[in-house]
Amino acid sequence: MALKRIYKEGLKLGEGPLWDYRTQQLFFVDILDKKLYVYDYQDQSFEQHIFNEYISCVALTADLDKILITLESGLYEFELSTASKTLISQPEHRNNYRYNDGAVSPWGTWLIGSMNNLNNGDNGPLLPDASLYELKDGDAKTLLDGVIISNGLAFEGSLIYFIDSELNSVRQFEYRDGKLEDETLIFQFEGIGSLDGMYLSKSRKLYIANWGGNQIIIFDLVRKEIIDYINLPSKNPTSCTFGGPEMNELFISSSAHQDDLEGAAGLYCLKIDDEGSEEFILYA
Repeated sequence: MALKRIYKEGLKLGEGPLWDYRTQQLFFVDILDKKLYVYDYQDQSFEQHIFNEYISCVALTADLDKILITLESGLYEFELSTASKTLISQPEHRNNYRYNDGAVSPWGTWLIGSMNNLNNGDNGPLLPDASLYELKDGDAKTLLDGVIISNGLAFEGSLIYFIDSELNSVRQFEYRDGKLEDETLIFQFEGIGSLDGMYLSKSRKLYIANWGGNQIIIFDLVRKEIIDYINLPSKNPTSCTFGGPEMNELFISSSAHQDDLEGAAGLYCLKIDDEGSEEFILYA
Protein backbone atom coordinates (compact mmCIF):
# COMPACT_ATOMS: atom_id res chain seq x y z
CA MET A 1 0.00 0.00 0.00
CA ALA A 2 1.35 3.38 -1.02
CA LEU A 3 1.23 6.35 1.32
CA LYS A 4 -2.41 7.37 1.63
CA ARG A 5 -3.97 10.48 3.15
CA ILE A 6 -6.95 9.12 5.08
CA TYR A 7 -8.07 12.33 6.79
CA LYS A 8 -8.03 14.87 4.00
CA GLU A 9 -8.96 17.99 5.93
CA GLY A 10 -5.97 20.13 6.83
CA LEU A 11 -5.00 19.75 10.49
CA LYS A 12 -3.69 22.90 12.21
CA LEU A 13 -1.75 20.82 14.72
CA GLY A 14 -2.56 17.15 14.36
CA GLU A 15 -1.10 15.03 17.15
CA GLY A 16 -1.27 11.92 19.28
CA PRO A 17 -2.38 9.07 16.97
CA LEU A 18 -3.29 6.09 19.14
CA TRP A 19 -4.59 2.73 17.90
CA ASP A 20 -7.14 0.71 19.91
CA TYR A 21 -6.67 -2.90 18.76
CA ARG A 22 -9.85 -3.96 20.57
CA THR A 23 -12.18 -1.75 18.52
CA GLN A 24 -10.03 -1.25 15.41
CA GLN A 25 -10.23 2.50 15.90
CA LEU A 26 -7.64 5.26 15.77
CA PHE A 27 -7.75 8.28 18.07
CA PHE A 28 -5.98 11.51 17.16
CA VAL A 29 -6.35 15.20 17.98
CA ASP A 30 -5.98 18.65 16.49
CA ILE A 31 -4.54 20.63 19.39
CA LEU A 32 -5.17 24.11 18.00
CA ASP A 33 -8.66 23.25 16.73
CA LYS A 34 -9.44 21.70 20.15
CA LYS A 35 -10.82 18.53 18.58
CA LEU A 36 -10.62 14.82 19.29
CA TYR A 37 -11.13 12.49 16.31
CA VAL A 38 -12.08 8.82 16.29
CA TYR A 39 -11.39 6.99 13.03
CA ASP A 40 -13.24 3.71 12.45
CA TYR A 41 -10.99 1.47 10.36
CA GLN A 42 -13.77 -0.79 9.06
CA ASP A 43 -16.17 1.80 7.69
CA GLN A 44 -13.54 4.55 7.27
CA SER A 45 -15.68 7.09 9.11
CA PHE A 46 -14.62 9.90 11.44
CA GLU A 47 -16.31 11.00 14.65
CA GLN A 48 -15.24 14.19 16.36
CA HIS A 49 -15.57 15.77 19.79
CA ILE A 50 -15.00 19.50 20.23
CA PHE A 51 -13.65 21.09 23.43
CA ASN A 52 -13.23 24.68 24.62
CA GLU A 53 -9.53 24.24 25.40
CA TYR A 54 -6.49 22.55 23.90
CA ILE A 55 -6.50 18.73 23.87
CA SER A 56 -3.18 17.01 23.23
CA CYS A 57 -3.20 13.26 23.85
CA VAL A 58 -5.26 10.18 24.69
CA ALA A 59 -4.83 7.04 26.81
CA LEU A 60 -6.83 3.81 26.60
CA THR A 61 -8.61 2.30 29.60
CA ALA A 62 -10.14 -1.13 30.24
CA ASP A 63 -13.58 0.36 29.57
CA LEU A 64 -14.07 0.64 25.80
CA ASP A 65 -16.36 3.64 26.27
CA LYS A 66 -13.85 5.59 28.36
CA ILE A 67 -10.49 7.13 27.52
CA LEU A 68 -8.25 9.56 29.34
CA ILE A 69 -7.47 12.90 27.73
CA THR A 70 -5.27 15.88 28.50
CA LEU A 71 -6.85 19.33 28.46
CA GLU A 72 -5.22 22.57 29.60
CA SER A 73 -7.25 22.40 32.80
CA GLY A 74 -6.09 18.90 33.70
CA LEU A 75 -6.20 15.17 33.07
CA TYR A 76 -9.72 13.85 32.49
CA GLU A 77 -11.66 10.67 32.03
CA PHE A 78 -13.82 11.08 28.92
CA GLU A 79 -16.90 8.98 28.15
CA LEU A 80 -17.26 8.63 24.40
CA SER A 81 -20.97 7.76 24.27
CA THR A 82 -22.07 10.79 26.32
CA ALA A 83 -19.15 13.18 25.65
CA SER A 84 -18.95 13.80 29.40
CA LYS A 85 -15.68 14.32 31.21
CA THR A 86 -14.51 13.93 34.81
CA LEU A 87 -11.40 15.60 36.21
CA ILE A 88 -8.84 13.16 37.60
CA SER A 89 -5.85 15.37 38.38
CA GLN A 90 -4.17 18.66 37.51
CA PRO A 91 -0.42 18.36 38.14
CA GLU A 92 0.43 21.47 36.09
CA HIS A 93 -0.65 24.45 38.21
CA ARG A 94 1.17 27.23 36.35
CA ASN A 95 -0.68 29.60 34.04
CA ASN A 96 -0.30 29.44 30.25
CA TYR A 97 0.90 25.84 30.22
CA ARG A 98 -0.60 22.94 28.34
CA TYR A 99 0.16 19.26 27.95
CA ASN A 100 1.74 17.77 24.84
CA ASP A 101 2.67 14.15 24.16
CA GLY A 102 1.92 11.23 26.47
CA ALA A 103 1.95 7.42 26.63
CA VAL A 104 0.85 4.60 28.94
CA SER A 105 3.75 2.63 30.42
CA PRO A 106 4.11 -1.19 30.66
CA TRP A 107 3.64 -0.86 34.43
CA GLY A 108 0.23 0.75 34.02
CA THR A 109 0.90 4.45 34.57
CA TRP A 110 0.41 7.40 32.22
CA LEU A 111 3.36 9.65 31.39
CA ILE A 112 2.46 13.13 30.12
CA GLY A 113 4.71 16.04 29.25
CA SER A 114 3.86 19.73 29.58
CA MET A 115 5.02 22.86 27.78
CA ASN A 116 4.81 26.61 28.28
CA ASN A 117 2.53 28.21 25.68
CA LEU A 118 4.25 31.61 26.03
CA ASN A 119 7.78 30.24 26.21
CA ASN A 120 7.57 28.14 23.06
CA GLY A 121 6.74 28.92 19.46
CA ASP A 122 8.72 30.53 16.66
CA ASN A 123 9.87 33.51 18.75
CA GLY A 124 9.71 32.07 22.25
CA PRO A 125 12.70 32.07 24.62
CA LEU A 126 12.54 28.26 24.87
CA LEU A 127 13.42 27.97 28.54
CA PRO A 128 13.61 24.63 30.38
CA ASP A 129 10.57 25.35 32.53
CA ALA A 130 8.21 22.43 31.80
CA SER A 131 7.92 18.91 33.21
CA LEU A 132 7.23 15.25 32.55
CA TYR A 133 4.53 13.86 34.85
CA GLU A 134 3.35 10.39 35.79
CA LEU A 135 -0.27 9.55 36.64
CA LYS A 136 -0.66 6.51 38.88
CA ASP A 137 -3.90 5.43 40.60
CA GLY A 138 -5.39 8.89 40.08
CA ASP A 139 -2.43 10.78 41.55
CA ALA A 140 0.16 12.63 39.47
CA LYS A 141 3.78 13.38 40.34
CA THR A 142 6.75 14.95 38.57
CA LEU A 143 9.20 12.52 36.96
CA LEU A 144 11.45 15.02 35.20
CA ASP A 145 11.94 18.79 35.43
CA GLY A 146 13.90 21.09 33.14
CA VAL A 147 11.92 20.10 30.04
CA ILE A 148 11.47 22.57 27.17
CA ILE A 149 9.15 20.88 24.64
CA SER A 150 8.12 17.45 25.91
CA ASN A 151 7.45 15.07 23.05
CA GLY A 152 7.96 11.43 22.00
CA LEU A 153 7.78 8.64 24.59
CA ALA A 154 8.44 4.93 24.08
CA PHE A 155 9.02 2.00 26.43
CA GLU A 156 11.12 -1.14 26.37
CA GLY A 157 10.92 -3.15 29.56
CA SER A 158 11.95 -0.74 32.32
CA LEU A 159 13.57 1.64 29.81
CA ILE A 160 11.98 4.91 28.72
CA TYR A 161 12.96 6.68 25.50
CA PHE A 162 12.15 10.38 25.59
CA ILE A 163 12.35 13.32 23.19
CA ASP A 164 12.64 16.96 24.19
CA SER A 165 12.23 18.60 20.79
CA GLU A 166 14.41 21.60 21.60
CA LEU A 167 17.31 19.30 22.55
CA ASN A 168 16.69 17.40 19.26
CA SER A 169 17.71 14.09 20.78
CA VAL A 170 16.42 10.76 22.05
CA ARG A 171 17.44 10.07 25.62
CA GLN A 172 17.12 6.78 27.47
CA PHE A 173 16.23 6.50 31.15
CA GLU A 174 15.90 3.56 33.50
CA TYR A 175 12.60 3.63 35.41
CA ARG A 176 13.42 2.43 38.91
CA ASP A 177 11.32 2.78 42.07
CA GLY A 178 9.21 5.55 40.55
CA LYS A 179 12.21 7.59 39.40
CA LEU A 180 14.12 8.18 36.15
CA GLU A 181 17.77 7.18 36.47
CA ASP A 182 20.84 6.41 34.34
CA GLU A 183 20.24 9.00 31.63
CA THR A 184 21.91 8.01 28.33
CA LEU A 185 22.01 9.85 25.00
CA ILE A 186 20.84 7.44 22.31
CA PHE A 187 20.54 9.67 19.25
CA GLN A 188 21.43 13.30 18.55
CA PHE A 189 19.76 14.62 15.40
CA GLU A 190 21.76 17.08 13.28
CA GLY A 191 19.41 17.41 10.30
CA ILE A 192 16.72 19.87 9.25
CA GLY A 193 13.89 20.53 11.70
CA SER A 194 13.38 18.81 15.03
CA LEU A 195 12.37 15.48 16.52
CA ASP A 196 8.72 15.22 17.58
CA GLY A 197 6.62 12.16 18.47
CA MET A 198 7.82 8.58 18.05
CA TYR A 199 6.88 4.90 18.19
CA LEU A 200 8.94 1.77 18.98
CA SER A 201 8.27 -1.26 16.76
CA LYS A 202 8.71 -4.94 17.61
CA SER A 203 11.96 -4.98 15.62
CA ARG A 204 13.42 -2.33 17.97
CA LYS A 205 13.18 0.51 15.51
CA LEU A 206 12.15 4.01 16.53
CA TYR A 207 9.88 5.70 14.03
CA ILE A 208 10.40 9.40 14.72
CA ALA A 209 8.36 12.28 13.29
CA ASN A 210 10.71 14.96 11.94
CA TRP A 211 8.94 18.32 12.35
CA GLY A 212 10.04 20.64 9.54
CA GLY A 213 11.77 17.80 7.71
CA ASN A 214 8.94 16.24 5.65
CA GLN A 215 9.79 12.77 6.92
CA ILE A 216 9.67 9.96 9.42
CA ILE A 217 13.15 8.94 10.59
CA ILE A 218 13.70 5.22 11.22
CA PHE A 219 16.37 4.73 13.88
CA ASP A 220 17.55 1.18 14.67
CA LEU A 221 18.23 0.70 18.38
CA VAL A 222 20.29 -2.43 17.67
CA ARG A 223 22.59 -0.79 15.12
CA LYS A 224 22.32 2.60 16.85
CA GLU A 225 21.94 4.47 13.58
CA ILE A 226 19.39 5.84 11.12
CA ILE A 227 18.58 3.10 8.62
CA ASP A 228 15.86 4.71 6.51
CA TYR A 229 13.41 7.58 5.99
CA ILE A 230 9.76 7.80 4.99
CA ASN A 231 9.25 10.90 2.87
CA LEU A 232 6.01 12.82 3.32
CA PRO A 233 4.23 15.62 1.44
CA SER A 234 3.51 17.34 4.75
CA LYS A 235 6.32 19.55 6.05
CA ASN A 236 5.54 18.94 9.73
CA PRO A 237 4.85 15.34 10.76
CA THR A 238 4.11 15.38 14.49
CA SER A 239 3.75 11.77 15.60
CA CYS A 240 3.07 8.22 14.43
CA THR A 241 1.76 4.88 15.62
CA PHE A 242 1.24 1.38 14.29
CA GLY A 243 -2.25 -0.05 13.78
CA GLY A 244 -4.50 -1.93 11.40
CA PRO A 245 -5.68 -5.56 11.68
CA GLU A 246 -2.12 -6.88 11.32
CA MET A 247 -0.44 -4.01 13.22
CA ASN A 248 1.69 -3.23 10.18
CA GLU A 249 0.22 0.10 9.10
CA LEU A 250 1.90 3.30 10.20
CA PHE A 251 -0.48 6.18 10.94
CA ILE A 252 1.14 9.63 10.80
CA SER A 253 -0.27 12.93 12.08
CA SER A 254 0.93 16.31 10.82
CA SER A 255 0.57 20.07 11.15
CA ALA A 256 -0.15 22.85 8.63
CA HIS A 257 2.20 25.27 10.43
CA GLN A 258 4.19 27.26 7.84
CA ASP A 259 3.65 24.56 5.22
CA ASP A 260 3.77 26.06 1.72
CA LEU A 261 1.94 23.04 0.29
CA GLU A 262 -1.66 23.98 1.03
CA GLY A 263 -3.77 21.14 2.38
CA ALA A 264 -0.84 18.74 2.84
CA ALA A 265 -1.31 18.44 6.60
CA GLY A 266 -3.63 15.63 7.61
CA LEU A 267 -3.55 12.01 8.73
CA TYR A 268 -1.53 9.59 6.60
CA CYS A 269 -1.27 5.82 6.52
CA LEU A 270 1.37 3.51 5.05
CA LYS A 271 1.70 -0.28 5.19
CA ILE A 272 5.31 -1.22 5.88
CA ASP A 273 7.48 -4.27 6.51
CA ASP A 274 7.48 -4.02 10.29
CA GLU A 275 5.03 -4.56 13.13
CA GLY A 276 3.87 -2.62 16.15
CA SER A 277 2.74 -3.79 19.57
CA GLU A 278 -0.66 -3.34 21.16
CA GLU A 279 -0.96 -0.17 23.23
CA PHE A 280 -0.73 -0.49 26.98
CA ILE A 281 -3.98 0.14 28.84
CA LEU A 282 -4.70 2.00 32.06
CA TYR A 283 -6.80 0.29 34.72
CA ALA A 284 -6.55 -3.09 32.96
